[in-house]
Amino acid sequence: MTETTFGGEIPTGYQRGIRFGSVWTMIISPYLILYFIVIILIGGLADNSDMAQTLEFAGKSPFAFDTTVFLDGLFHVLFIVTAVNLFTILRSNWPVRANLILAAGVWQMRMGFTKALISIMSFNQLGAAYIHADSALQTLLIPMAASQDGVRMALQWMDSWGVLWVWVLVSLLPSAAGLPRIVRWLGWIMTIAILGPDPSFLLVILLSPAWLFLLGRWMKDLVPSVTSVPSPVAASQPQ
Repeated sequence: MTETTFGGEIPTGYQRGIRFGSVWTMIISPYLILYFIVIILIGGLADNSDMAQTLEFAGKSPFAFDTTVFLDGLFHVLFIVTAVNLFTILRSNWPVRANLILAAGVWQMRMGFTKALISIMSFNQLGAAYIHADSALQTLLIPMAASQDGVRMALQWMDSWGVLWVWVLVSLLPSAAGLPRIVRWLGWIMTIAILGPDPSFLLVILLSPAWLFLLGRWMKDLVPSVTSVPSPVAASQPQ
């Protein structure tokens, strides 16, 4: 076992994997901001409550619609690496917290990517039918799209709760973990923001890069970049 700076232990042989997961977390840190910029550029910020506009967008620009939906779900797949990394680091000293973080990470990935796949498969077909339908059929398609959007919103809340629990569990780590205070505070602020009304979600987009980067740097600092092992010859020489 190898002692780390947070007073715990990491099983021997996991150092390289933890270093990879830490660097991965820092690399994906700007993802939500970049995603937000991409959907602005391709015109994917339509009002979701206007089903006619959403169907028209999905029908006329299926690639752009699929891109916005897929990239949303992709974040949850990328984030699972961070959750697994946290589990690996914490499981020896705080196994309950570690397992809860892993469970929340798996949950948010499954819900997030399921949401993306369901939205792509349902809205592509409804959008294509909508733009080729007459006004009477369009009137019938709008309630169908609204019901599908209800499923999407339910899955969105379910994946959001998974991410939220990771923030909360990380923020509640004991002081012995050596987690920077700024990471705890950012986690609490994002938790409050995601539960607030719609504009407050912008705080999550703006603060998540700092949270992910600082969390990744903390995890990386737990494992020394070079593990030095004294040679038998040097160890046998008199001091």
